[in-house]
Amino acid sequence: MASFRKVAVFIACAGLMVGLVSIADAARHGRASSGQREITGRVGAPEMILRGPVVSVDPSVGFLVMRMGAGKDAEEIPVEIDAKTTLSRAGKTVSLSEVKPGDRVMIHYAGSPGDVSKTVEVAPGSPARPTRAKKRAM
Repeated sequence: MASFRKVAVFIACAGLMVGLVSIADAARHGRASSGQREITGRVGAPEMILRGPVVSVDPSVGFLVMRMGAGKDAEEIPVEIDAKTTLSRAGKTVSLSEVKPGDRVMIHYAGSPGDVSKTVEVAPGSPARPTRAKKRAM
């Protein structure tokens, strides 16, 4: 007859094996448990939102450049506007040629790798201020 100690060790080893197999399976498939919430606080695909003013627009190439951050930490981010991108202003669909530097954009990326949807909401902004030449004392 098996001793209590041997049975306890066997159960512990079996539990350890089941746990390791579960971890390996989750890592291999890259999935989280069905109830896990993403950064947005909702269950489902992760979402990323970028906000900032438009620096430049090139409709012929299908890109706009937006600025994120301020001061030394500001970054200019190119955003591709392709056929799958939804571009709107005040709830109405607009074309990239209607977006002007100084407009403010909010870009929503949602989905999973290889299947990302992109929505760009455009709001009027203040036009870029011209830089003033500093007066030099003579």
